[in-house]
Amino acid sequence: MNLQLLEEHNPQLLEVSEEWDFRIDGSPEELVRAMSKFMSDTGGVGLAAPQLGIKKRIFIMGNFTKLVACINPKIVSLSEERENDLEGCLSFPDLFMKVKRPASCVVQYNTASGELVERELTGLESRVFLHEYDHLIGVTFDQRVGNLSFKMAKDKRKKELKKLSRKA
Repeated sequence: MNLQLLEEHNPQLLEVSEEWDFRIDGSPEELVRAMSKFMSDTGGVGLAAPQLGIKKRIFIMGNFTKLVACINPKIVSLSEERENDLEGCLSFPDLFMKVKRPASCVVQYNTASGELVERELTGLESRVFLHEYDHLIGVTFDQRVGNLSFKMAKDKRKKELKKLSRKA
């Protein structure tokens, strides 16, 4: 499976994804394996199918020790408490911004085998879930920050890339 990442200016990133239908679409396991390899090769902690041009409600999150595939995820509840923390996105290479998100959430999703799971997530796991979930509803993380924060992050990225090109 040859996967290609859509980058920040691609309008497909702003499209809403369709449910994965286990009866029609079959097992998502091959896609999950390919996405897992892609994510580990690119150093991510989360990857949504829409980032690869696949308009299905699937994302993966985690690392080598614990990888979670979320098929047709739903948010059951969000905590009132909000945390502002640094995020990056594979579709926005080398861009990092502080994004305010709920500190915890209760979620439901199907595993790759179709089992329904409900969990409470906190910390980084909650943040990654909510970031990847946004991709399924056509929201990118730059839409979660103000225009000035986005401009400053892009300016910082530009300076960092200039520094790196001088060293090369």
